Amino acid sequence: MDLVIAVGGGGQHIALSIARLLRIGALAEPIEAFVIDADSDSRLAVKLRSFGNTVSAGCPHPLEGAEAIVPPFARDTMKETAFRRIFLDDRADPLERELFELFYDEESGGVDGGVGVSAGVDIGKGMFANPSVGSAVFASSKGGAMDPLFGRARTAARIFVVGSFLGGTGAGITHQLIKLVREAVGPAKPIFGAFLLRWFDLPATTGQTVDTSTLLASMGHGLEYFYRYTRSLLDASTLLGVPDHPTAHIKAVPAAAENDETESMYPLLAAYGLLMLPDKTDTQARGMHRTYGLSHDEHDPAWPLRRKWNTPRGSRDATLGARIVEALILQEVYGSFRQKDSDFVDFDYEKARSTWGSLISNVARAQHDRDSAFARKVLNALEARGAQLRFVTQWFTRVFGDVDLSLFGDPRARQLYALRKHRQWKAPDAFKLLIDAFQFESTAGAERERGHQPAPDAELAMKIERSLLAALRS
Repeated sequence: MDLVIAVGGGGQHIALSIARLLRIGALAEPIEAFVIDADSDSRLAVKLRSFGNTVSAGCPHPLEGAEAIVPPFARDTMKETAFRRIFLDDRADPLERELFELFYDEESGGVDGGVGVSAGVDIGKGMFANPSVGSAVFASSKGGAMDPLFGRARTAARIFVVGSFLGGTGAGITHQLIKLVREAVGPAKPIFGAFLLRWFDLPATTGQTVDTSTLLASMGHGLEYFYRYTRSLLDASTLLGVPDHPTAHIKAVPAAAENDETESMYPLLAAYGLLMLPDKTDTQARGMHRTYGLSHDEHDPAWPLRRKWNTPRGSRDATLGARIVEALILQEVYGSFRQKDSDFVDFDYEKARSTWGSLISNVARAQHDRDSAFARKVLNALEARGAQLRFVTQWFTRVFGDVDLSLFGDPRARQLYALRKHRQWKAPDAFKLLIDAFQFESTAGAERERGHQPAPDAELAMKIERSLLAALRS
């Protein structure tokens, strides 16, 4: 299993993109995540942990491990989270205080700015674009808080470290983190890095710790250190940010308010590193420590959708656009099942009892449940899976706009997408697809999802979705 280590807010953005890609089959499983950030209760963190409030017992998180966010310090043993008070107490001697104030400013370190000593940043809520704070906190507690990470890294097939060089957590701890991971796993383990440079804009502010100039300063220092020391520890890496002369669709976007998700294609492009970097390394001699960027078509805003990603079984179209088309159709299918509730639950549709009705009846009997009652549970599980798909496709729509996807996907998928696009979709289309899907049921059922054993209704919903996908690709 591959391991993604997501650091700070930038890492969480990339982890969200990875989770979305996993959910629609654009990335191959299995992948697990270890997410590191001080603030585990921000809007961004909650969105990642809950996958947009869609995670439930019957519908697991697409990215295993992303349900938890680990602070870069031992939160359980810390009585104090104000930065100054962590390193200076009432017994600190004058020289120690003088050294502290030499290295930290009033905003980050809480030094005496002429108006009395403040506590500095509250690291329990983040590093507030102060790499020096992030690195100091990480160095003081790396022995305990990160111990579970190194165990996972040793057993991972490949390791991907993702984040940015803009903020306090990413710029502050990424370099040390990579060094420690490399020491833990040895020289033979493949480690790759995907890092965001400037990709969003902050509004003009006064009297705040974080502004555009501090982000750019962090990026400059982070890049210098990366090229001097960190790059050689990675097999390959990619750096992504706004170019000097951006076109409309690759410019920086305004940062979201209140530490929410900033919706942009840049985290998606960073996630592409999970495919690109190992492929580049396979074609180059290991030890070359190459760093890559991505080219783009300035005349085609949808160019990332035309990139080849994972090619699922049976599909002839490996593009990201094809996976989005399938996700859009599945949402429509699940909605149609609810629209014609009795056709699904009571098997009133033609040939229903000999197809999904027979399968549901067999499982219901084993569960000592009534057929219709168990079928309703399966329908609820399918709707939960549809909610996850909406969380994915709505994000793509906000990033790329209302893109015409009619040229993506396999022939059956394109046909049904056209019905949906021209508002000609009818509930019978969903049930016809479902009946056709059951000629693929035996093979689709052979695939298993990761993690814990799901409940019977959730497992059957997964099996139905795999069968529907097989029918779409036929």
